[in-house]
Amino acid sequence: MLAAPRRVGLAVFAAGLSTTLPLPLYAEYAAGAGAGPLAAAFACYAAVLILTAPLLGPLPDRIGRRACMMAGLALTGGSTLLLALWPGLLPLALARLLQGLGMGCVANAAGAWAAELAEREGSGPEAASRLGAGVVTTGTALSFGTGSLLTLLALLVAPEWRPPVVFWAHLALVGMVLALLAPLPETLPAPRGGWLRLPLFPRGTLAGSLGMLPAWGLTGVVLTTIPANLAAAGQGQAGAWAVALMILVGAATQQALRRVAPRPALLMGLPVLVLGSGLAISGALGGMLWLLLLGGAVLGTAAYGFVYLGGLALAAAGAPHERPRAIAGFFVIAHLGFSAVPLAVGFLADAVGTAPTLVGLWGAVALFCGALWLRLR
Repeated sequence: MLAAPRRVGLAVFAAGLSTTLPLPLYAEYAAGAGAGPLAAAFACYAAVLILTAPLLGPLPDRIGRRACMMAGLALTGGSTLLLALWPGLLPLALARLLQGLGMGCVANAAGAWAAELAEREGSGPEAASRLGAGVVTTGTALSFGTGSLLTLLALLVAPEWRPPVVFWAHLALVGMVLALLAPLPETLPAPRGGWLRLPLFPRGTLAGSLGMLPAWGLTGVVLTTIPANLAAAGQGQAGAWAVALMILVGAATQQALRRVAPRPALLMGLPVLVLGSGLAISGALGGMLWLLLLGGAVLGTAAYGFVYLGGLALAAAGAPHERPRAIAGFFVIAHLGFSAVPLAVGFLADAVGTAPTLVGLWGAVALFCGALWLRLR
């Protein structure tokens, strides 16, 4: 029988799959609308997470960890069903809204639930916080990477099938995981706090969380503007392969960094983030797929390994009795980067050109990461 924390991690994985399964079809959904409208549809995910953070952050403390996760999982499954039945740019925007709401429920509850289940089994608060952070980061990173890859493989086998068969497989997985979550014990003894509470930024953790602005901002650009640029140049699937490699390498890095303390992980990750983004942007602008893939791998190591894992663990450990709010605060910053950066880059690329926009982005990332590195020191 699958252990309780692993079931929570599997639920995070199943929910996260919904966000990247449609990725290889983004250019098809946009149908030549340009990088800006596609980035706007993509940004709906993060925008709804930011706007609903005062509700979704405390929601696990009001309705319980289990109910919150099961509701989120159902919403993400609904997004896959929507795109399976109604493909297009507008449905993509609506699906991203459902994904944002669903992942907000799942991510805010999963870290706290897994940590509390571990504490029941005898783990100390710090070890439990690391385990909870690991459940969220591993589940999301693995799903973000494999979702795109699974759809790419399905399209190679049956290029004419719409929707790809993996969409229906995802719906079956969601149903199975809901059945696995239902018997798990609820760790919230009684509802606490109000329905609306601002996300929490524990003392000493803000600099670590701010690392997610460039980290997830860059991954958002790799998910939107770079694939749109490559599709216009006749390399429609190159961006999707870069995304899959980026996130899978990041997930593998997480496993190697489990025992690294959060602050050293952040200090190592920020310079790697600057390097990886430079390689990926150079590869995309120069039409060199090998360099884009290499840059994606290095970027994934930093964004989903060092910075994501270190920043989330730092936030969760900074408020052991307010984990859902602390995790919500971390994700508000992460999703601000995930939405605002690719949205700005997408419209700027349409207005002034892709090359000057991406070069300017790299310069801004280098300056911002340098300032954060000095602050963390």
